[in-house]
Amino acid sequence: MLFDFFFIVSQLKKVPRKGWKQKVGIEHPESVADHSYGTAIMAMVFSDTIGLNTEKILRMALLHDLAESITGDFMPEE
Repeated sequence: MLFDFFFIVSQLKKVPRKGWKQKVGIEHPESVADHSYGTAIMAMVFSDTIGLNTEKILRMALLHDLAESITGDFMPEE
C-alpha cells in the first residue's frame, strides 16, 4: 500500500502543466512535480517569515496537486 502511494506520487513528474503550453506557448512546460516543489519552497519561506505553521503549510503545498497524478492537469475553465 505504501509502495502504491509512492508510485502515484512519482507519476507527477510525468504530468505536464497545461497552462504554460496552452496560454503561453511553452513547448516543454514544467511538470506538476516541478510546480509542487517550487510551491513547497515558497510556502516554507513565507510561512517561516510570517510565523505560520510551516509543517502544515508544507504538507498542503506538497499534496495540493496529488490527484493530478491520476487525472492529469486541468485548466480552471475545464
